[in-house]
Amino acid sequence: MSNISDTVTQRVMPAPTARVKVSDGDELDVWVFGEGTPVVFVHGGMMRDFLVPLADELAKRGDYQAIHFGRRGHGGRGLPAEATDIPGQAADVVAILDALGIENAHVAGHSFGAYIALELAGRAPDRLLSALLLELVLGAHLKTEESQQGLKGFTEVVAPAMAEKYASGDRSGAVAMFYEVTSSVEGARTVVESALPKGAGELAAADLATFLQIDGPAMDAWVTMAEPATIREITTPITWIGGADSPPHFTESRDILQEWLPMTTSVDIAAAGHYFPLLKPAETAAAVGEWCEARSRRC
Repeated sequence: MSNISDTVTQRVMPAPTARVKVSDGDELDVWVFGEGTPVVFVHGGMMRDFLVPLADELAKRGDYQAIHFGRRGHGGRGLPAEATDIPGQAADVVAILDALGIENAHVAGHSFGAYIALELAGRAPDRLLSALLLELVLGAHLKTEESQQGLKGFTEVVAPAMAEKYASGDRSGAVAMFYEVTSSVEGARTVVESALPKGAGELAAADLATFLQIDGPAMDAWVTMAEPATIREITTPITWIGGADSPPHFTESRDILQEWLPMTTSVDIAAAGHYFPLLKPAETAAAVGEWCEARSRRC
């Protein structure tokens, strides 16, 4: 599935463009690439730099300012000083916009980050030009047996096994397990870490505790409490971008969201699964750019 070469030169992340304080003990590292219409990228679990290749590709297209940041508890900073739920992390995005002097922006979130983007669409519509959801799971609302079993396989088998490896000190093994299960890519560790900026694998291992202790519970709480009636009130323009080969719990989640919000559009990235933003960054950037350009023409 990957066309990553063994000789690829990995990106080395520069010093952050800015650091934004969001609590007495939490500071977020923020990078800004390019100039133009701002697009904030919100990463998912563990891999802070997962969306950097996509942000790079969008910035190369011109006319876009790609903003990438590390969520609380990521980038080797240890557990958040002040644990926060998804609404709290949505507020962190607003804090970044304020710090950069940006009135409103497109916000694109992948996986866990997509919950944050959707939360922002409901809580801070005046700060969003649109929300781009790069696959989330509406676990409590899934109806088909295939989707339910697929999700249970992760929550009831994989997550506990990861926690056990972490507790035993095998953080690297836990990260490798995460890659294998969530990417559905053969030889996932080599493929994924070759596509990520240099050192991202070590960062993922360092940030595993945040995934297990903060993000997992926050995600479960958000999905359990998500009310269709509340989501139906969202007026922010929304698009869903997904992998054509992603597991059924993602495609069913997309269908549920479109039932709740019929104006939600969707795009599939061909020959890709859940890791499409990392492994198909040029194609994903094209879809992001086309959506943002269409929104600009309507303003």
